[in-house]
Amino acid sequence: SRWCLNELVKIMECQRTMGQIVVPVFYDVDPFEVRHQKGVFGKAFQNLLNRISKEEDESLSNEEEDESLSKEEEDELLHSELSWREALRWAAGIAGFVVLNSR
Repeated sequence: SRWCLNELVKIMECQRTMGQIVVPVFYDVDPFEVRHQKGVFGKAFQNLLNRISKEEDESLSNEEEDESLSKEEEDELLHSELSWREALRWAAGIAGFVVLNSR
């Protein structure tokens, strides 16, 4: 979710600026896929980005006749996406726990 990704960005900022200890847990996902947004994780991440973009467009169409995002809104969404990608790369580069589905 957008909220979870924003929280990850904040967590990684605290790790960089205040030296907070971060121990990532990768449950049923390969850290490589998270780091590079590839594979199943990459597809799910892209689907989330598409859904967020669609929600933004729909909320605008309910408010205005012009159904496209303004330049400022597009820039904000792009900035969020870049921040999320960077935080995912950073977190996936930290030694943590990989938990495979053990069914």
